[in-house]
Amino acid sequence: MKSFGRLQILFAALACLTLAVGTYAVWREYAAFPPRLRGFGEVTRRGEVAGWAVDPARPGARVEVQLYVDGRFVAHGVASLPRPDVLATGRAPDENCGYRFQLPPLAAGEHEARVYALHTPGAGDLRALKQLGNAIRFTMGADGRVIPPRR
Repeated sequence: MKSFGRLQILFAALACLTLAVGTYAVWREYAAFPPRLRGFGEVTRRGEVAGWAVDPARPGARVEVQLYVDGRFVAHGVASLPRPDVLATGRAPDENCGYRFQLPPLAAGEHEARVYALHTPGAGDLRALKQLGNAIRFTMGADGRVIPPRR
């Protein structure tokens, strides 16, 4: 009977430890990849990836963004171009939240672009990337131009 009571205490201690470690992991994930960063991107007919990025928690700050195409780093910049349409919809505190990247030369066929916000969650060298919006799928023609999607 005594060993059964000790087993219950052991399992209760393990459950509390698991809960504490899980809570810490969720807190660290939230600190490193804040859900507040928002944005959108699309591939234009001119062969650019253009969009917007905002951090509502820091209204005056400009968001650093990075472009990856087919899993490879392509460009880095700051979302500071005018986007009055985003301001008009209330998604940004001011209009200077846009970005634009020229696509590199790509082979004909299907491709995928992803735009990430670069986030520094605190003091130190830790930097994290958070994807803005969904992956952007597009088709490149044999002439090196973006083929508009069929509607």
